[in-house]
Amino acid sequence: MDFETRIAEYLMHRNPDGGSVTIDQFARIHGGSSQQTYRLRATWNKDGAHREQRLILRQPPEAGMVEADNDLEYLVYSALNGVAIPVPVPHYMEQDAKWLERPFFIMDMMPGKPGHFYVPGDPYEGQGLKVAEAFWRHLGDLAKLDHRLPGLDRLRGAAETALHWRDELDFWEATLDAAEAGVEPVVRGAIRWLRANPPPAPAKPAICHGDYRSGNFLFLDDGSISAILDWEMCHVSDPLEDVAWAINSMWTMERHLPLAEGLAFWEEASGLKVDPLALDWWRLFTAVKCCGLWTNAEASFEDGINREMSIALTAVRATHFHHMEILDRMEKLGAMA
Repeated sequence: MDFETRIAEYLMHRNPDGGSVTIDQFARIHGGSSQQTYRLRATWNKDGAHREQRLILRQPPEAGMVEADNDLEYLVYSALNGVAIPVPVPHYMEQDAKWLERPFFIMDMMPGKPGHFYVPGDPYEGQGLKVAEAFWRHLGDLAKLDHRLPGLDRLRGAAETALHWRDELDFWEATLDAAEAGVEPVVRGAIRWLRANPPPAPAKPAICHGDYRSGNFLFLDDGSISAILDWEMCHVSDPLEDVAWAINSMWTMERHLPLAEGLAFWEEASGLKVDPLALDWWRLFTAVKCCGLWTNAEASFEDGINREMSIALTAVRATHFHHMEILDRMEKLGAMA
């Protein structure tokens, strides 16, 4: 039985009164490194009327850059749906492997185009300024939300006793410990400095996307953002963690909007102020976290668990980039004196 037929049978199982379902326009969306993503159209007849819905199916691979609970992203979409953050409407989370061999979830396919940071030319088709303004306002809106929204108590860092900078550093150091073929002195030196020089306390705990950057949202022709995607690294932390990630030099929006103006939009939307000392700490942390991702990606490819070339190429291309960034940031922080 082919994949499309199995999806159709699943949708009929979920909607026993909906009649026979047909799946077409089925295609894999390549480019994601932590989830396998498919688009499809479901059509059926109900009450004598033809109906159709365009959907996205997300399913974890056997291994990738990010190892997360397979239902975490679905839980986040469910919690954020209708609370001022543009996300797809989630429909079904399925853990039973009998349907598609591994867990998966289904959500609406949202309108819009991805603005990938690695494409030549203007990724936003002349709307870069409006996209960048929306990008910062939505991140500010996210920081303003109560991190205790129903359903998010399972997020890493959600406990009231969490010490976010330490917990995140522990998490990514453990990732390196598990995946690193050999100790990288640059990364380990940065970790030691980060531990010895904790950041100022956060203004408030916040829902952190974990990978908020260009390429992880859809934009419309008018420059608005229709959906923020890829929440599988979502957790609770200092909101400046997401800010620091968003301005990493590999994917920063600064070519479309100067950083000072972007941060002003964030401050206005969030009601918070950027602490420069804290932001500097999180910017160095971002480079360490990136190295954790690339190291995990390299290990999964070399072990033969994941054969996606995007995994291998990212590990090769980005590891050196962020090693150099660590050195640059440590020099600016006086950590190499």
